[in-house]
Amino acid sequence: MKNLNYLIVLSSLFLLGCNNEKETPLLYTVATEKFEVIIPAKGELYAAKATIVSAPITSHGVQIIAWLAPEFSSVKKGDIIARFDGELMTVQSRNKQKELAITEQNIVEKSGKLIKDIGAIQKDITVVGYEKDFAEKFSIDDANIRSKLKIIDSLQNTEYLGTKQQYLNWKSDSFSESSQGDMGLLEMQKQQHESKLNQLRSSLSQLEVKAPHDGLLVYKTNWRGEKPREGQSLWSGQKMAELPDTSVMKAKLFVFENEALDLEKGKPVNFSLNAYGTQIFKGEIESVAPFPKSIKRGDPQKYFEVIVTLTKQNSKLFVPGSKIEANIIISQESSKIIIPLQSVFSKQNQSYVYVYNKGEFTITAVDLGQTSLSHVEIISGLAQGQQIALTDREKS
Repeated sequence: MKNLNYLIVLSSLFLLGCNNEKETPLLYTVATEKFEVIIPAKGELYAAKATIVSAPITSHGVQIIAWLAPEFSSVKKGDIIARFDGELMTVQSRNKQKELAITEQNIVEKSGKLIKDIGAIQKDITVVGYEKDFAEKFSIDDANIRSKLKIIDSLQNTEYLGTKQQYLNWKSDSFSESSQGDMGLLEMQKQQHESKLNQLRSSLSQLEVKAPHDGLLVYKTNWRGEKPREGQSLWSGQKMAELPDTSVMKAKLFVFENEALDLEKGKPVNFSLNAYGTQIFKGEIESVAPFPKSIKRGDPQKYFEVIVTLTKQNSKLFVPGSKIEANIIISQESSKIIIPLQSVFSKQNQSYVYVYNKGEFTITAVDLGQTSLSHVEIISGLAQGQQIALTDREKS
């Protein structure tokens, strides 16, 4: 005779032995037991409302943290929360000032040269104008006084001076237009240098992040689960901390996806703070994430995020970021007919069990109710005192 022991969480589970050397069926006697469905969860407290504190928004991109105020410290409006390293921007600012000074000097030199060249052209225009006026005024075209060759030379000279005058006027206009283009380019370079310099000065003035109002300083974690630290790089505008309103706290829980049974709004939650393990607090589910997700880098396991509204607030104990352990009560404790999940089988969307009677097993359909991680409620199909198989008889 073989002696077999089978241990089940409920006290009513036991084994029936028999003297058959070929087979000893594993049986469970159906009975009414106290039954409740509780799902374990872990998480933390957080403030329902909080003022976000971000890294300065600059055109410089990545910035390096030089100093941080202690986390969970009380800060007043205007207190410095963080300082960023400005050495690189200081060097860039000095270089940009040098470039601006060079450009301004080029403008002065270019302007002086243009004035000089324009002045020379204007002098030539004036001289040619005088010569042309003189030639026209004192031109003698009387053949009795001057020879015809002299008269022709005089006319040609007057025509030449008129053409030269037109050329110099064109040269003056053309030179003025090209000069304006050169000066415009230098002025544009100057404006670009001034704009960049102003940006750097603005960024340097924002190296200190100050608290917008009184509050408790809490640093935010990034996608790796890391909080800001000295020497770390932050992007412009990246969220780095928050000043939470601790008057209204909530809990954020994470439930392993394989254990997330019947999670829904309104389900009661009991939780305790890791720092005060003996004190139990209450709440209820506010929302459940539609899809599970990973909560730790490199961990393939996925969890459902559950937001819990707290029944009572406690400003002395409830601190943002406090770790908690919780039990989500899916079904309150009550007397029900329950059996192990392993004794229930399914075919064509119908659940059934093998009922044992006088050495034979009969397939019996059952209707199921609440389910825990190990047991299930039987609504109909079984009665107290009946015995059922704990294994699939078709595979025995």
